[in-house]
Amino acid sequence: MSRRDFTQGIKLAKYKNHAKSMLKQDPVAAHTLLGLVACLEHDIASMHACHAKAIELSESCFSLMYYAFSLEKSCLWNDSAKYALLALDHEPEDPRLLDTVIGIAPLTGRFSLLKRLLSQWQAANNGATHPSHGHCEIISETLSRHGLLEKDLKVVIAAIGDAFAGTDAILRQYRYDLVPQKDSFSFIHYRFMLPDQLVASYYEELIAAKLESLVCHPRIFDAFSFSVENGTVYELYDYMERELVESADTIRVPDPDKMKLIAELVAGVEI
Repeated sequence: MSRRDFTQGIKLAKYKNHAKSMLKQDPVAAHTLLGLVACLEHDIASMHACHAKAIELSESCFSLMYYAFSLEKSCLWNDSAKYALLALDHEPEDPRLLDTVIGIAPLTGRFSLLKRLLSQWQAANNGATHPSHGHCEIISETLSRHGLLEKDLKVVIAAIGDAFAGTDAILRQYRYDLVPQKDSFSFIHYRFMLPDQLVASYYEELIAAKLESLVCHPRIFDAFSFSVENGTVYELYDYMERELVESADTIRVPDPDKMKLIAELVAGVEI
């Protein structure tokens, strides 16, 4: 979503009034809700202050996790991971909370942290392996091959978060891909998804400008890249990738005669 949604002011005013009415009855929930509203208003100072007050009143899984959520949406990913981990300390057996922290960890570039979390997930799931199992080793080997350390990746991803944090966009989703290379190693590619009404290339250029001025390891971009995509494009790529995986054994080369017929039918048609 974007903070420019013209209906958002009405919605946020409603939530803000509701939060204020709760201040005496449930001050922790009230300050937490005010923090979430401030996040959506991109009022970072108020966001920090409201969540800090909620945590001061009651340091609980509830107050810590919602602060982590606001921090994540504000692209302050390292701080988000910090408070999500504190929340997990309060409720270490909560599987949904563990899944949430696992989802935040790659946004920090700390795959050593992700590895520890995946071990915890495996222990909680009777030895089953998480879909991300093995990624940490692949990323570590990829970085090592280029003479890089985890801290070199952390610096770049934090800079991307800073670039997003200076805009009014809220990421809808993200993922990282390990792209296989000919030499049996992988390339680390992060994809960030924005709402369709935002121009993805604009944000990509903002990030590129940020990274150009960044003091980082000169070889980091031999192992890492990023892209910013709109929701529709992101979902299309995701669909195509699933289709390739699911139909890997049944894909056939198109019939040349049929392809020729299709070409004749669409000849001269403007697309």
